[in-house]
Amino acid sequence: MNTPARAANSALNDVTSNATNKPIMDMILQAFTRPQRQAETEDDKKALTHARPVSIPYAGLELRAWTWGQGPQVLLLHGWESRASHMAGFVAPLLQAGFSVTALDAPAHGASQGETTNVLDYGKAVVAVANHLGPLTATIAHSVGSAASLYAFAQGVQVRASVHLCGPASLTRVFQYAARAGGLDEASRQQLEDMLASRIGSPLSAMDLSQLQHGMRHPALIMHDPEDKEMPYSESQALVDAWPQASLVASAGTGHRRILRTPEIHSAAVRFLIEGVAAALVGKIAEFEKTGETS
Repeated sequence: MNTPARAANSALNDVTSNATNKPIMDMILQAFTRPQRQAETEDDKKALTHARPVSIPYAGLELRAWTWGQGPQVLLLHGWESRASHMAGFVAPLLQAGFSVTALDAPAHGASQGETTNVLDYGKAVVAVANHLGPLTATIAHSVGSAASLYAFAQGVQVRASVHLCGPASLTRVFQYAARAGGLDEASRQQLEDMLASRIGSPLSAMDLSQLQHGMRHPALIMHDPEDKEMPYSESQALVDAWPQASLVASAGTGHRRILRTPEIHSAAVRFLIEGVAAALVGKIAEFEKTGETS
């Protein structure tokens, strides 16, 4: 799995040193809008063996999600060029804690339809999925999936708590990382940003904290390896600084992708969600005792 910036950097490695800006710009644009669909492996199939497949309509496409168990609902959101099965390490501990779990294949990822997508589109898909599934208790999201969840919160999707792993705080900055790696001058960078904004149908700033912060009203746990080579740790620092009810854990040694396979991360996430749900219930009880009603 990649971030859009890493996908762009991988493509740029194939560009000769005397290439013009146009092929570089085209590669970055493709990296941010046309993910490489990862082939399903035997491990992926095994991870979904006991799940119930769910089809969800979105923007003329059919999205595929996978559901386990009964109970308060937790939505798992994977990163760029990844798939639902890569979040499967969270499933067993969540089920053991009494949650139900749904893992989504984002547009143009996994078993979901589509050839192109982007971070904003992913966020809109999360809104559609939340509306289809009904009330969510929590989300656990990795990398670009975290940005998609922030967009959904800003659009009114409510949860009791959320967990964010190695996610960006600003799509604008992620784009700038890729543009710098491509050696683009300022004029080319601005031209490419305008092209990308046209492609996604919105300025990149629509996925920056300044536009999303109003949805960040619940407790959040952010975990990120300070040595992450794909998404700078400073992105999570910016996120926790903007989120009054968030805490940041420096998960040293987990990298950008290994974090999804780390049992200590699974345990920390589930423990946080249990505590968040319990705190919300205590608040509801106090409200009921005071007014005889709950909101």
